[in-house]
Amino acid sequence: MQKIKIGLLGVLLSGGILVANAAPTTPQLPTMNAATLKNYDGKDGHKAYVALNGYVYDVSNVSAWKGGKHYKGMVAGTDLTSHIDESPHGPNVVKQLKLKPVAIYK
Repeated sequence: MQKIKIGLLGVLLSGGILVANAAPTTPQLPTMNAATLKNYDGKDGHKAYVALNGYVYDVSNVSAWKGGKHYKGMVAGTDLTSHIDESPHGPNVVKQLKLKPVAIYK
């Protein structure tokens, strides 16, 4: 009986280790630089991307970014990190709109 208990404990422990090692990994995001980001200006059928705090977000489906233009002259295809604190919504807009990063901005 003691051998069975020890054997079961071994199986449970090894199974726990396998499950811990089998945890899903976060997919690696591609990187994007300013020259590439510039192509995502929301004009002529292009997607509208903006960089913010080291990440690139797709704002193509956000009505306030229609045509790649936003308020106060902000345009898609650019890094808005230095302007976000001036906006009425601040950086929390990413969470409010449930935007997910599409790339890392470098």
